Amino acid sequence: MKFSSELKYPRPPAVVMKMFTDPAYFERKYQALEVSDYAVIQHVAGENFSLQYRFRAAGDTRVPDFAKKLVGDAIRVTQTDAWQVSSYVGQIDIEITGAPASVHADMRLQAAGAKASVLKLDWTIRCGIPLLGGKVEKLIADDVQRRTAADGGISVKLLKDYA
Repeated sequence: MKFSSELKYPRPPAVVMKMFTDPAYFERKYQALEVSDYAVIQHVAGENFSLQYRFRAAGDTRVPDFAKKLVGDAIRVTQTDAWQVSSYVGQIDIEITGAPASVHADMRLQAAGAKASVLKLDWTIRCGIPLLGGKVEKLIADDVQRRTAADGGISVKLLKDYA
């Protein structure tokens, strides 16, 4: 399954990238989103920035009965965000513990006028469960879209701390 989304920011790309490459941003963002069991696993700074982190997405995650056998009541996620900083191009890779599914997004941060930016995300979700794979992909896509919107809202608020 493939789909695209966009997040708009009221600052130029250089300022948004400064936020996206700040490990403290991720911690503040996930605290604001009330994500539990958040932990940074690996952080690489510089031109090829990456941050791998793990968290537990409970509470607002809608796990249907047939999927609970795979992932349990809460979804445990390992996510890697990676950027080529100067070109404003990156990717997100998400592993869901216990689920034979993968989530990937190609990211492009672009100017939107002189004082704003837009983050374009092209998502690919794959699930290897025979017969139910399409349903699981749709559930994951719905959750990704909902979380992306919430993430964008919090990020806009946090962006005020970056110049």
